[in-house]
Amino acid sequence: MVRLADRLYHLLYRGALSRLSEPLAMRIGQLGLGLLPLDRLGVFHAADSRLRITLGGVELPNPLILSSMYYDVRILRRAMGLGFGAVTTKSITRLPRPGHPEPNLVRAWSPEGPGLVNCNGFKNPGVDAYSVALARLPHRVPLIVAVAGESIDDYVHLVRRLAPLGDLVEFNISSPNTALVYEWSRKPGELRTLFREVRAATTKPLIVKLSPDFADVNEAAIIPAAIAEGITVVNYGNTRRVVEPRLSQGAGGLSGPALFPSTLAHVRRTRARFGDTIEIIATGGIDAPAKALAALREGARVCAYFTGFITRGPILARRILDALSAALDQARAPQVSALREPSHR
Repeated sequence: MVRLADRLYHLLYRGALSRLSEPLAMRIGQLGLGLLPLDRLGVFHAADSRLRITLGGVELPNPLILSSMYYDVRILRRAMGLGFGAVTTKSITRLPRPGHPEPNLVRAWSPEGPGLVNCNGFKNPGVDAYSVALARLPHRVPLIVAVAGESIDDYVHLVRRLAPLGDLVEFNISSPNTALVYEWSRKPGELRTLFREVRAATTKPLIVKLSPDFADVNEAAIIPAAIAEGITVVNYGNTRRVVEPRLSQGAGGLSGPALFPSTLAHVRRTRARFGDTIEIIATGGIDAPAKALAALREGARVCAYFTGFITRGPILARRILDALSAALDQARAPQVSALREPSHR
């Protein structure tokens, strides 16, 4: 059944969705996710207690996270039943934002496979309206609330408002589509203060979302500053900034399989440098079971993806979970941590 679902989505994406304009395909996809009860179908569910893991002290049923892109609570509710161990909201800002004008999403085909480039610009309803909507969302799996600000005060305000509605809080300092957010990675000295203030604003576990465009700064300054302030979960990383004339802003964030080699390298290097003082979320180019396995073996605590959800379909999570279970069967190991080879202690 899993293979059939995978094949059917492949035909749907390559034969229909990928031939439509990007905005139309996205609207159809979001409408389908919100309306179709896919979460009730058993094919998306993989119950293997060995896959349970903790992230920031919060127990997840498995080490897969749907990355930040959706703020519609109907879609988030459905996504929570599609095999993920946790689901992340779209990054929410203090005030409503209309986002950048269309075209703000285009496809990017590479030898590695289909990807996307976006310059969404944090389109969202703002924290006041969103906190009301989010309060009605039941947590079938842990919810990660994501925030993005242009000042320390913004982040503190957002964390205080949204942390009570989530299980973990991810603060985005790395979006390449909003200049003042992207610039945080160029100000590592100020980030120490940001981390301290945000840490004081909530008792919930915090995740700092890094940019792959600033690897040296991440490892030399940003991650050490986060650890010093008690923030030990790192999402490595965000999209990669690229020039893209088809977009309204002339540039955007590249996502998809072209990022995976650098994602794996970042995880490997970061784990070697910081050992078990941090927990790493590997994000970027994970669109196949073998890639998730590779990231976990290099030291990621969990894996996250969004583009693979679009290009490979909702069944990708089940395929990855089945592969993780098979790897554990082969190794006869009782814990997901046994997927690492060797130990990084």
